[in-house]
Amino acid sequence: MKYPLNYNIYAKEFRVMIEEHFTKQEAEAIWKDANRRFVKIKKEHPDAYTSAVKVSYPFAGIYMALIKYMPKEEALAMMMEYAPRIGEKIRKIYWGFTSIPGVSTLIWKNFDKIMKTAGSEKEGYKSKLYGVKGDKAALDILSCPVVNALAEIGMPEVAPVMCAIDQVYSKGYRGIKFRRTKSVAEGDNCCDYRYKRVSAAKG
Repeated sequence: MKYPLNYNIYAKEFRVMIEEHFTKQEAEAIWKDANRRFVKIKKEHPDAYTSAVKVSYPFAGIYMALIKYMPKEEALAMMMEYAPRIGEKIRKIYWGFTSIPGVSTLIWKNFDKIMKTAGSEKEGYKSKLYGVKGDKAALDILSCPVVNALAEIGMPEVAPVMCAIDQVYSKGYRGIKFRRTKSVAEGDNCCDYRYKRVSAAKG
């Protein structure tokens, strides 16, 4: 059987979590149900932003499948606890890619454009771009489509899971130091993305 979540860079890793906590039969049933629910939500929202399709709906599907076997609080806690492991896997991929000579420099050279695209209204964001100033760069996300999409389908509590993943993998760019102290998903007024250019050896 084909499972679309198997091809999602974020969601597919939750299958490992499920297999660690449930019997083989239960894990298969949960993963099958999660995929079914994801497909259903996606079909119900054909005009959704890309981030909703890639993040919000897959995570919602997994969460909905899990709460058939445990209380919501436990399911959410399990996903939150596992999230950094996913972030670390992705961080290592980014770290390896930016270890290629010249890549980190090229990224920083285009960082204004990268931040503008990442926080664009076209992608469903509302943001305040401070831009690159010397060795520092800053972007505030004021409204996030991942958070909004989950709120729309009645599961806003799932949004911090993505933030927990993001907090880890965003530190994977060699030569670029990352810091975020606030998150819209956790009730703050913005997600305060801050970056600093450092030597590749320290990045």
